Amino acid sequence: MNKFFVITWLLFSVCFSSMSLASDYEAEGPHIQVRLLAEHSGLKPGSVQTLAIEMRPDPEWHTYWLNPGDSGEPPAIQWQSSEAITFGDILWPVPAPIPVAHLVNYGYSNAHLLMVPITVPNTLTVGEVVTLTADLTWLVCKEDCIPGSAQLRLSLPVTAELAKSVHADLFEQARKDLPHEVTLQGTLEINRDNIAISFNAPSGYAASPERWTVLPFRGDVIDHAAPQSQVSSEGKISLAIPKSDYFPSKLNQARFLVKQGNKGFYLDVSQANVDESNVENSSRHSSLTLSQLLLLAAMAFVGGLILNIMPCVLPVISIKAMALNQEASSRIQQIAYLVGVLLCFNLFALTVIVLQQSGEQLGWGFHMQSPSVIILLAFLFTFIALILWDVFTVGTTMSDIGETLVTGHSAKSHFFTGLLAVVVASPCTAPFMASALGVAMVSDTLTTLVIFNALAVGFALPMTLLFMSSNIRGWLPKPGAWMQTFKHLLAFPMLATVAWLCWVYAGQQGNQAQFILLVCLVVFAMCGYLLAQLKTLGKIVCGCVMLACVLAPISLYSSTNIDKLAPTSAQAFDPDLLQRLRSKNDIVLVNMTADWCITCKVNEQVALTTQQVKLALDAENVHYMVGDWTNRNQQILEYLQQYDRAGVPLYVVYAGSNKGRVLPQILTPGLVVDALTTAKQELNNVN
Repeated sequence: MNKFFVITWLLFSVCFSSMSLASDYEAEGPHIQVRLLAEHSGLKPGSVQTLAIEMRPDPEWHTYWLNPGDSGEPPAIQWQSSEAITFGDILWPVPAPIPVAHLVNYGYSNAHLLMVPITVPNTLTVGEVVTLTADLTWLVCKEDCIPGSAQLRLSLPVTAELAKSVHADLFEQARKDLPHEVTLQGTLEINRDNIAISFNAPSGYAASPERWTVLPFRGDVIDHAAPQSQVSSEGKISLAIPKSDYFPSKLNQARFLVKQGNKGFYLDVSQANVDESNVENSSRHSSLTLSQLLLLAAMAFVGGLILNIMPCVLPVISIKAMALNQEASSRIQQIAYLVGVLLCFNLFALTVIVLQQSGEQLGWGFHMQSPSVIILLAFLFTFIALILWDVFTVGTTMSDIGETLVTGHSAKSHFFTGLLAVVVASPCTAPFMASALGVAMVSDTLTTLVIFNALAVGFALPMTLLFMSSNIRGWLPKPGAWMQTFKHLLAFPMLATVAWLCWVYAGQQGNQAQFILLVCLVVFAMCGYLLAQLKTLGKIVCGCVMLACVLAPISLYSSTNIDKLAPTSAQAFDPDLLQRLRSKNDIVLVNMTADWCITCKVNEQVALTTQQVKLALDAENVHYMVGDWTNRNQQILEYLQQYDRAGVPLYVVYAGSNKGRVLPQILTPGLVVDALTTAKQELNNVN
């Protein structure tokens, strides 16, 4: 009886499980149905077979090809299996251009299969059942777009021979919708405004009157909505297509899909001719004249001088200036600060050189895009504030370290102050230095080093003169009891900087991560206070807790960036949207900013968010776009490089398709309003 019950229960479980698995092969979302299908009813060891995702959008709705065109997102599949099945890439059917208003997308408006070849290992045993799982995401659009996802499962037995499934006919038809197996070869010519693609028409297609259409595999090559001009001669097809505004600086080879009607061919092209203007941007700084280099160095020098009064830097050098006395110092002490500044700037320069030679693209302040750097600076400034408040008792180890590194008179103290000042100044971009740094970030090694060292000398000069000249030090206020009060007051700018760093960190990692950092900072400060009150064992425990407070946020922060929303009165920066607005002869104000850029925040408070500017934006129907570079963003970096900038802020006003006008880095409401008024006048003159 017991055996009968167990066998019955097992059979029921298997049947129920099979029914459940079978029902998981299809799903339905808003305006679309999807299914996971197999061409054969089983899996044969050692064979290559085909699975497919069938997608059925509702009438007038569509999904996307691997290059969606002006907008959209292609479907994506993540595969899993209970056995070692190898999954290939999606075999994309030939798509159709889908006009949406003034845009063009590439995709599918009818039911279609996304076929995927699979390799079945020889190790499978006939009779076992293999479960295949597809985690599918998609975007289905009409005028609105709706993202969707589903987890589809299919269980197939392992069989000795292959038998076609009930869906085999769908696979046969889907293969007819794929591009031809023959890959065509062609040439690519690039000039200022267009690309020209030439190839020989395949056999049987040369005499057809039907036009060819080119679809790129990349989204930054052509203007998808622009008409394509075709010339045919004796079987040779030449197509001229307007370039994308974001055409890459180098495109020696590329792959396209060329289609005639519903038939498509892959086309591989290699560059036949390079127009001089196309490479001008990438090479113009490789051979500067001496006068140009000297001008850039002078701009960097002046920019370095101005950096000294930036909000983050001024408290650090004020601490050092306040600690100076009238006594003579050795030559080493006098130049230690300069050496520290030069060393730090050259380390930055060498880092840029090495990373760019390895293919990276960087901008000024790039280290502030690292959450771990933000964390370390927050604890460093908290530590300095505790020292300024005399939290550590004189004679303790922590006090000695603080005295040496911040307020001491030794060469080591001056050297460290130089290092610290540069690290803190690096997120800022002062007037005059933006253009010089923009060149440095894309130039040869010698030019980069000259510009960075000119910036370093300008930055170090005021404090170095103070160290070296007793006459200049004589201008400082006489020592007295006021110095202790002033030292305590300087702790508040340090804590204000900590608050700013926490705000930047929240923008990068979210509010929860910011809360963890704040708790660790509070515990760190509390242990710093207790450190002087406890004996040896207590000091060791407090020191370990303080170290743990620093390490905990670094180890816990998530590497996933949080999508940040632009202010409600602004649009998030989108290169494609910018181009569309300009083509409609609209006025656009672009603001490239970052949470860690003090100059940016000051300009936003002083000018961009004032009522005067808001009224001008409304009166002139201006589109206000904000590019947030708090976290690394390749599109924003490429936009900055178009204007020879290596960092933010950058403000550009566009009057339709006219060349953008770059505004100064220090804004006033009147300056912004005048720029918008001028842009309106330019459009009126054109019309």
